[in-house]
Amino acid sequence: MIKYLATPGDSWQLVLHHNILQYGYIATGEPMAGLEDCTAVIDPAGRLHIVATLLNKRLIYARWQGHRWESSELPVNGSVLGFVLDSRRQPHLLLEEASRSEIVHLYLDGNRWQRQFLPFNLTAPPLLFKPLLLGRLFFAGQDASRERQLVFLTIFDPATGWQVPRPIIGAEPGNKIYAYWFEGYLYLLSWHSREKDYSLFLYVVDPEKNTLRRLCPGTTVDLPDDRPVLLAKEKTLLFLWTSSNRLAFCLSQDGGSTWPPPQSAYFFFPARIKAVEGPDGPSTRQVVFTKISGLEPDWPLVINFEPLFSLCRAVLVNPDSRNTPFKQ
Repeated sequence: MIKYLATPGDSWQLVLHHNILQYGYIATGEPMAGLEDCTAVIDPAGRLHIVATLLNKRLIYARWQGHRWESSELPVNGSVLGFVLDSRRQPHLLLEEASRSEIVHLYLDGNRWQRQFLPFNLTAPPLLFKPLLLGRLFFAGQDASRERQLVFLTIFDPATGWQVPRPIIGAEPGNKIYAYWFEGYLYLLSWHSREKDYSLFLYVVDPEKNTLRRLCPGTTVDLPDDRPVLLAKEKTLLFLWTSSNRLAFCLSQDGGSTWPPPQSAYFFFPARIKAVEGPDGPSTRQVVFTKISGLEPDWPLVINFEPLFSLCRAVLVNPDSRNTPFKQ
């Protein structure tokens, strides 16, 4: 049995299969007007937290309390660069102040907003800004204030503040870098332009041991359309992205020790994807298709790790085959 029930503001989907009832609920809220931008995160209880930028650059923080919104105006105006909840569900923001063009760290301590300047230069939005245990935050960022672009990492501790930043790699200014976290490791993806194509570089950082591995799995013809997604389970890591609406991927089946060359495939073409955001940041178990086989559904389609990995692995089984629509 499958049944859909809807009113103008709410809808339910009921599925009865093998004596088990599954259901989904969607509530359509009232539109919010007068916004220039907004960003949102979700906490482990499934409640939404939003920071809205008004047209006059004022910032409003709002959180859903299960039956109503609770909101307050932030004491700083400007642009939001980063927004995360710590393990205690307290919000932390990195803001570029409108009045002085400086970046500040704003966080809620009890019922009061605390404001502090960052003890490092930051010339781009964070590469990675995620919660750790005990209210700590992990941060990876970029400083291009000198001739060379520097990627660094640091940790915020509510008891001691920000640690001294630790440099990781240097890169040519303008090179796009993407950062990911899985099982205690930081992964950095970067494409470097060559004469006719692009070299894909992968950096694997162990922040605890302060070690770095630099790999070059291969080349691609095009740059990603948007930020790649990392899907992972146990020892399998799968970077997935689209180039010119065609799915592309690079995967490792031994915990990241070896990486076959990146490949592209025509399944779901044309397609576009994005990460599924969770309480700890982007999910490594699901990806959302905002376009799939040329269709752009009103509610994007979420696909789990297993079927996507199976498709990508099938392409790698016969890497030299020619009569297949999957091989680039």
